[in-house]
Amino acid sequence: MSRTKKLIAAGALTLGIGTGAALFTPHAINASSNVVLASVDWVTSQLNPMKSKITELESKIASQQQEINSLKSQIGNPTTPPAEGQLPSVVYVTKSSVNIHSGASTDYKVVATKAIGSNLKVIDSFKASTGLWYRVELSAALKGWVFSGNVSIDKPSTAAPTQVITTGDVHLRKGATTSYGVIQTLPKGTVLKYISTFVNSKGETWYNVQTSAGVKGWVFGGLSEVR
Repeated sequence: MSRTKKLIAAGALTLGIGTGAALFTPHAINASSNVVLASVDWVTSQLNPMKSKITELESKIASQQQEINSLKSQIGNPTTPPAEGQLPSVVYVTKSSVNIHSGASTDYKVVATKAIGSNLKVIDSFKASTGLWYRVELSAALKGWVFSGNVSIDKPSTAAPTQVITTGDVHLRKGATTSYGVIQTLPKGTVLKYISTFVNSKGETWYNVQTSAGVKGWVFGGLSEVR
């Protein structure tokens, strides 16, 4: 091949490669860019629902925390703990029978009733509008509140109780829970012979008594008092 023909062939080849590069390289780049953009869009489409669920869960958790805080305030938890050394470790019931409430107010339900002389382990205190209340531990699973005016840090030196007076219509039962059968129903003001006191697993105080007719059984402490 002559030198002239070789030069022409080389020029044509160079022109072809340049043209091919000019024609195909941008398309390849654009195709790759489209794949990347499609991948980003797919990832974004998957993340957005997850972000919405996380936001919804965070909102529910915040709402539940508000409910917990509200319930804590309703049961009379103190906002500040008492000063060190001011909280007695034990108090004693000074009245014939005292109700233990679920919160630091008589408006709360009665969780137990304690007879005079009963000792109560104190674990906290709260100064309510009605006065000072002690939070006491009745068992590992049951705690309640007692008004400070009904207890003392000194054990009362009183004679042992001999009678139980019903403060309402109450069932005389075969055992110290409501699951036991009823022997008879006693009207309010019935005078019974006191035998002993028992606190069941629910923290309820029951009195073992004997009627004037000699019938023995148990009455609920919340509807009776010892004297």
